[in-house]
Amino acid sequence: MSEEPLQVEQKNIQDNKKQMLRGSFWLVAGTIMSRIIGALYIIPWAAMFGEMQYQGNALFSKGYNLYALALMAATAGVPSAVSKLVARYNAEGEYNLALKLYRTSLVIGLITGLIAAGGIWIFAPELSGGDPNVIPVLHSLAPAILIIPILSMTRGFFQGNNQMASSSFSQFIEQVLRVIYMLFMTWFILSVNHGKWQDAVVQSTFAAFVGALGGIAVLVWVLYRQRTYFHDLSLQSKNETTISNKRIFAQVIFQAIPFVVVGSAIPIFQIIDQYSYFDIMQRFTNFTYAELNSQYAIFDFNANKLIMIVISLAVAMGSTAIPLLAAAHTRNDKKEIASQIRFTLELFVVVMIPAAIGMAAIARPLYITFYGFGNTTIATMGTLILQFSSYLGILFGLFTILSTVTQGLSNNALALKSLAIGIIIKLILQVPATASFGAMGPLVASFVGFGVASIVILHKLKSTYEINYKAMMPMVIYVIISAIIMGLIASIMVSGLGIFLPSTGRLTQFIIAMFGMIFGGGVYTYLILKSKFAEQLFGQRIVRLKRKLKIK
Repeated sequence: MSEEPLQVEQKNIQDNKKQMLRGSFWLVAGTIMSRIIGALYIIPWAAMFGEMQYQGNALFSKGYNLYALALMAATAGVPSAVSKLVARYNAEGEYNLALKLYRTSLVIGLITGLIAAGGIWIFAPELSGGDPNVIPVLHSLAPAILIIPILSMTRGFFQGNNQMASSSFSQFIEQVLRVIYMLFMTWFILSVNHGKWQDAVVQSTFAAFVGALGGIAVLVWVLYRQRTYFHDLSLQSKNETTISNKRIFAQVIFQAIPFVVVGSAIPIFQIIDQYSYFDIMQRFTNFTYAELNSQYAIFDFNANKLIMIVISLAVAMGSTAIPLLAAAHTRNDKKEIASQIRFTLELFVVVMIPAAIGMAAIARPLYITFYGFGNTTIATMGTLILQFSSYLGILFGLFTILSTVTQGLSNNALALKSLAIGIIIKLILQVPATASFGAMGPLVASFVGFGVASIVILHKLKSTYEINYKAMMPMVIYVIISAIIMGLIASIMVSGLGIFLPSTGRLTQFIIAMFGMIFGGGVYTYLILKSKFAEQLFGQRIVRLKRKLKIK
């Protein structure tokens, strides 16, 4: 190979890394802000419910688990498929096909949204699991399921065009409007009207529809602002490939089916917990239904709300990787594919591992900040479950990003096979794990299931694209050691402040959590900047930052 092609190839790889970093920044920023807002609302929301907060959390979770599954069915994985196919057609210069595909995806979204919304409305009694309070919650979620496919398809179109900022901003606005509505209605029902807590939960879940309207409005406005840009792209289109609407429809559905199945991985595992936990515990323990409801709320709602902040990092990174991998796959550039996969995994390690270990280190004050102290038993259980859930979040995130990568490479069979293996393992372990460990049991079964599923994908990617995982090990080991040091410092900070600030009030615990996070995060950041790995991942910007901070 001559020197010039080699330089061009290396430049393309570097440009793709910069593009992924830029896209990841916007998606991570929007996703994290949305998740933080989606977690912070819990503090005033739970406070308004008072002693019924765990019952409210459990009811909310039961409705939202089914909602997440129905929503995945409604969108049918089309947003990710749209992102992938738009990127592919753009790489081929077929811009009109990309626009045509987007319009087709909207039709698909309207049809599947109508079917899924109608299904969850009609079959709500059968899906309630014998809890009559779940029925109105499911009914309140149906309108959101109807319109969110439109929102999701449009986000997929923007992401396929590598316009992550627009997608990110709409996500942020959607979450803000949702939280404002649910807090206002909860306050009005419980504090002003002195109504039932069940009605407050119903309005809180209906807030998803209000937020979706806001998200759609943002993207419609952006499309209007960029109408000239897309018109110019249309004029530049090669128009060498002609595909009928029927074929595009079939192509989108074919690409989307694996996305919906794998994208539903976490909701599927939660649905297994929702329909098995109560029955298993009633067989092996003497807890009342209300006590089991509280335990269920702790691991399925309380801990899950917080670790989803961490998992959203992987979702954002995976979404950014899809169009880049799809474009490389179209060119059959195995070297670039291997580089992108390795870079994605390295970015995952640097961000996810310290995030999970850090959350585990400040689990106690963090849990009390969001859900209150309650009593010693509740606080201890909540802390332990949040700590374990934090480490489980690493595997949730790893499987999410790996399955997204495989689908970006059109290896749908691998994604489906690995998920099927994970679900089988989860089902095998669910009863013995729950009977042995109680509320921690479903998480143990999920941990093993997602772990094995991830190993299956890692092994196949290695053999297909000759990815050198051993070359990554020095960085992985350094990150783990740095993250452990960070976790120890954060734990010492939390324990020390707990002695001087013994109050179990939310404000005191928030201060303790913030000090632990700031000091621990500062140490990790310093250790990473001191290493050579930061420059390898983030380039010259890190070099300039190190100079400003006088870090050698």
